[in-house]
Amino acid sequence: MSKLLYILFEHAAGYALFSVKEFDEVATLLPQVESSVTDISKFQSIVKLTAFQAFRNGPNSLDNINAIAAGELHPDLQSFLEREVPKSKKKVQVILGVGDAKIGAVISEVLGISCQYTGVVVELMRG
Repeated sequence: MSKLLYILFEHAAGYALFSVKEFDEVATLLPQVESSVTDISKFQSIVKLTAFQAFRNGPNSLDNINAIAAGELHPDLQSFLEREVPKSKKKVQVILGVGDAKIGAVISEVLGISCQYTGVVVELMRG
């Protein structure tokens, strides 16, 4: 079964979703991933911006970021993920890389998306 990895990045401006090319290969090459985050041309060959949803205003941004910090799934994030993250299929497993175990658990429970927050995900988020 092949795997597709997406990375969720929360920022004060909004939510970004990045796709990772050839996740099976990237996962086995952690030292190369660690070095690629300092070289933008190498990093761009691994990670591509797939989607971005800007927050409507300052209070909306604060509300969303507070929900993330509390490990809660804000309705804005839920609709963004439902719309942008493809569904897993028989031959393709979709994994969402997240920055925190709590939000990963909530996303998995509510949306049924497999989440990962360790290993290569940490390095990719750092990049």
